[in-house]
Formats: sequence, structure tokens, C-alpha cells
Amino acid sequence: MPTSSYLTLFILRHAKASDHANTDFDRPLTKKGQQQAIEKGTLLKNKTPLIDTILCSAAKRTAETLSYLDINIDKSQIITDNNLYLCDPEILLACTQQITHGKSALIIGHNPGLHQFAYDLLSINPLHQSVLQDSLSRSLPKCALVEIHFYCENWSEINWHQGLLSSYHP
Repeated sequence: MPTSSYLTLFILRHAKASDHANTDFDRPLTKKGQQQAIEKGTLLKNKTPLIDTILCSAAKRTAETLSYLDINIDKSQIITDNNLYLCDPEILLACTQQITHGKSALIIGHNPGLHQFAYDLLSINPLHQSVLQDSLSRSLPKCALVEIHFYCENWSEINWHQGLLSSYHP
């Protein structure tokens, strides 16, 4: 199954947001949330010098999370999409399958759909189960980062239960 070529999907739940805003969509990050995003940005920079495609919910807290990551996005294709706001896992999968740029992608979104999406992408083969996967099955806290590898050539080939969990940082 594994080949030398694989796709890497990073899944990031937005950082801690304020409870005070006119609408849920307009909630900004708190100071704690800003710090969470900075820390996850450092982690991402240590994992990869460049993320080819970034899919980000249009909500204020996800846009601010992306900004505070402070990662190199000069050559990244960035797609901000209203459909990623509080969406179902099926929409996240469809958006992922439409990626055409590069071998690495980052999705920044919201629970509960994001958590279910991340978990449902993972292989259900008992040989691929891990303590990390067990931990992910329980929760995806604010600013948690998941890294999943897919042994395929194109994003359109990704489907449920095909990914291998490479790392999970709650």
C-alpha cells in the first residue's frame, strides 16, 4: 500500500475565540487564542516549509487563526470559503477532493464537523490503530492540529478510512 509518494493533510481547529460578538461568525480570537495559533504555527513551520493549499472557513476566528500562524504563504493557494463554516464532514471531504494544487494542504475549520472529518479519514485497519488515534477519537480541542498522510497521487482519490495518522497535537 504505502508508496514513496503521499499527500499530507493538516487539519486545524480554530484557536480560542471570544464569546462576545454580534454573531457567532464574527467572534475574534482571545489573547489566549492568538498565543495558541502562534504556537501551532511554530509547530507547522518545523513540519514543512510550505503548505501548498490552505482551505479556511470565512469566519473571523478561522481567518485570525491563519494570520497568527505566521507561516510562509507566499506560494500557497488560499481558499476562504463560507461553506466551511460549521459544515458537515461530507462538505469538508468534497472540498478536500477538489484540491488541485500541490501535495500538502491545511484545513482550518470548526467543530463538530471538523473533528468527525479528521477521525473518519483515518484507516480502520487494526494494524494502523494507535494511541494517538484513540486520543483523537475522544476530542479535537481548540487549536488542535492533526497530520494525516494519504498514499495516493491526487486529492480527488481521498476518501473515508484511507488516511494514516502521522501526528496529533491537542
